[in-house]
Amino acid sequence: MMPENDPTVTLANGNAIISFAAGLLTLVSLCVAVIPIPFTGYVCFPAAAVLGAVAVVSGLRSIHQTRSTGTKGSTLAAVGMGMGGLAMLASLCIAVMGITLWSRLAEALRLLAH
Repeated sequence: MMPENDPTVTLANGNAIISFAAGLLTLVSLCVAVIPIPFTGYVCFPAAAVLGAVAVVSGLRSIHQTRSTGTKGSTLAAVGMGMGGLAMLASLCIAVMGITLWSRLAEALRLLAH
């Protein structure tokens, strides 16, 4: 066990841990969204976008705090920001692709109906 008052023990910044955890959850949510289970996309794509935003914002706060206070966690924050940012970008691309394909599908169905 490590004593709480030991000056040699330095813990990572809390925002860095939040950023990393949110980044991991963002990737999991994005991967679950593409599983062919009905309605998972309606829940998981918005969740991936929100969790990605949480990862990026808490990562930015953590990097600012680690630079000003000298605590550990900047690498953890950067990894969380990267995962969250990439997953947000992927969610955005998938949403744009879905909207584009949906409008094309609607046009094709109208043409077939006539």
